[in-house]
Amino acid sequence: MTAPKEISLLPREEDLNSSTARFLRWATTVGRYIIIFTELIVISAFISRFWLDRKNADLSEVIRQQKAILATTQTFEKDFSLLKQRLDKIKLFYAQQPEYDQNLSSLAKSTPPQIVYDNLVIGRDEDNRISVTASLSSSSETAIVDFITNLILNPDIQKVNVKNIEKKLKSDTYSINLFLIFEPKAKEPA
Repeated sequence: MTAPKEISLLPREEDLNSSTARFLRWATTVGRYIIIFTELIVISAFISRFWLDRKNADLSEVIRQQKAILATTQTFEKDFSLLKQRLDKIKLFYAQQPEYDQNLSSLAKSTPPQIVYDNLVIGRDEDNRISVTASLSSSSETAIVDFITNLILNPDIQKVNVKNIEKKLKSDTYSINLFLIFEPKAKEPA
């Protein structure tokens, strides 16, 4: 039997200073460092994966919570936006409308406590004057007479037109329908 042959890439003892031998020594030394450096990178990537997985899970939880908050506030935001639009339209409407509050205050001062307003419509007539159409009720004839007298004597009211006064059947209540036109307000100097 023959002795097994040994294969070695290392240079023989007699060729230690040859260029091939020097290259092989350099390659094996640098190769070790490269392998160790590569293993350190792989190990650090493996270890950092645990930290990155935990951070990813935390961020996913934060995103899920923020989505839930956004979903719950979406309805509120929509309602708030609609309310703001309505308020803007109301402001625009009242900015374009005449001020009826002084006229209503004057009418209220002329009204005795026994008179009850069933219906009151305030607006403009054909001549662009402020007018009121009202349906009233009262159980006192004296209160009705006082009311109509107060309206006629009111300096803010230009015209009083009582359309009808009737007593309701089987009750002591009178029903009154009237139409009023207010004095036009003097334009304030600008």
